[in-house]
Amino acid sequence: MQRRYGIIFISAIVAMVMFLTLPCPAQEKGKEKDKQEKSIWPEEEPRGPGEPRGPGEIGGPRGPREMGEPREPGGPREPGEPRRGPPRWFELTDETIGQIMKDLAKSEPAKAAELSKLREKDPEKFKEELGKTATAREYFEKVIRERMEAGRRQMQAEYIEWLEKNYPEEAKKLAELKEKDPNIYIQKFRLSMDKYGRIFRAARENPELGEVLKEDLELKEKADQLVRKIKSAGSENEKKELTAQLEKTVGRRFDLLVRQKEIEYGRLLKRLEELKKQLEENKSEVTKWKDAKFKEENVKKRVQDLIKGSPKFKWD
Repeated sequence: MQRRYGIIFISAIVAMVMFLTLPCPAQEKGKEKDKQEKSIWPEEEPRGPGEPRGPGEIGGPRGPREMGEPREPGGPREPGEPRRGPPRWFELTDETIGQIMKDLAKSEPAKAAELSKLREKDPEKFKEELGKTATAREYFEKVIRERMEAGRRQMQAEYIEWLEKNYPEEAKKLAELKEKDPNIYIQKFRLSMDKYGRIFRAARENPELGEVLKEDLELKEKADQLVRKIKSAGSENEKKELTAQLEKTVGRRFDLLVRQKEIEYGRLLKRLEELKKQLEENKSEVTKWKDAKFKEENVKKRVQDLIKGSPKFKWD
């Protein structure tokens, strides 16, 4: 019942958030082709924005405007039921209601007076009617925008802090560019995220995985350099020596790939144990609820709550 009260989210906000994460048709066709040509080496797998990049990795590279975006607001609902109420992370407090009513009193004084009377008579109905006002919708739009922007700034700050520790030269160049040309800075920031974003995200969740991916990137760049040298080598002996170095580099990268898979396996194993525990808890709860005495006690209690006009009940 609780989610039926509060503020109705306008579909435009949801559409905006979803639009930023939806791949284009060309990317979808590319994915089908990738499935057939997929390689074990991460850099040989074409990817679209936001697509997972390999074992244990946390999403693809994203630019500064996309960083810190929240997921679609609101909680689960019945099939066909319109989304109602504020998102789960937003609490409809008395302070929030007071602010909305204050704004409503300026734009629609008659409506504000009507709702004030309803609030005294029926608080739950008041919340439902308050959510239908344009003032309330505008208020929550503003809150969403502010929180999205705050999340974006926080994520950028965390990335720059991480960059200063792991790639100080890159961080220094970005800092200088931010002062000279903010527009170019945004472009370079996106390129930086394309290169280091996957390592940053992995390190936030698993420091070891971050170190593995960091070394793997260094080895990939080294392998690329060796390939260029091999192609321009002037003698067979030089090519042979460079090829041996390349083989050693690729071998180390293979070991790192195995480690990535081990880390991902450990993460999934931990998640499986958590699900098993949750499954046992749910099984115990089902057994408890199937007890005839438990049913009788709760039915009687619910009847009394309905008679008293209590709106809160676990079943609803």
